[in-house]
Amino acid sequence: MAATPSGNWVGKKVLFIGDSLTARRVYPAVIQEILGIQPYYHCKGGAGIKGMVDGENGIDGSYDTETDAAGILRPLTAEDVADMDLIVLYGGYNNRNLDIGKVGDCLNTDGSGDRTIAGFMQHAIDRIYEELGKANNLTCRLLIVTVDCPGKYPWADANGYEETVPGKGNSFEAIANMQKAVAESNAIPCCDLFHTSGINRNTWHIFGLSADVDNPKYSPFRLDENGDPISKERIRYVSGESYYQLRDGKPVLEVYDDIAPYPYIGDQLHKSPAGYRRIGEMIAGSIISAYGI
Repeated sequence: MAATPSGNWVGKKVLFIGDSLTARRVYPAVIQEILGIQPYYHCKGGAGIKGMVDGENGIDGSYDTETDAAGILRPLTAEDVADMDLIVLYGGYNNRNLDIGKVGDCLNTDGSGDRTIAGFMQHAIDRIYEELGKANNLTCRLLIVTVDCPGKYPWADANGYEETVPGKGNSFEAIANMQKAVAESNAIPCCDLFHTSGINRNTWHIFGLSADVDNPKYSPFRLDENGDPISKERIRYVSGESYYQLRDGKPVLEVYDDIAPYPYIGDQLHKSPAGYRRIGEMIAGSIISAYGI
């Protein structure tokens, strides 16, 4: 039986800003279990760092009443942060193809400026403080969480050690290093998941959503009508196109009706229950380390 949380975090309001790893609301529940916080959410699967704070349609865009997986993520507002005790910003996976940039870069709300990891992170921090200022809540604590070291998944044929765009230098480690550097330049504590979580090439089958690297339902190579590979180059699937697949040992022409470009890869970026628990434990530890128990 789990112990009842005790300490100064019991009942404190924490806003989690993020993408699909946050929208599943699993790791915040672990933090709630450990610290007794009240979790709140501003997140959606597929959201990039700018979209998390400016909304999917931009600050001046049109929105419905939903925010989160049920609708279009709207911009962060003063009402969202008004009575929060802590804001956790955790994202970057959907910005993996950007240049890394340098500390001091900054993206503008209109999309101009430095379109780099550093620029997006600085913009998100500035936007959070902008809304905190409007809400007269500038004593609210902040925590930046870096990307971890993920395996591959159907949207990216590169793991946490590889460049997502060859020759560009934008590995997940480089992203994490820049997120940490931008946090430090703003005097904000940082939870460095990449280097301290223990999520790595030896544990992806434990902490990743899929225990398997490959999804054998789909071929990574284009096959001919006999089921033989046409080349050794791994292909990028396009929704609506037809591909031969081996079914019960026989080649079958099928229309691909999904949208992920690499369906032959297992999902080792999103997490298993054990993976989300590890992330929750790491963030809870960083909260305590930075702001006390």
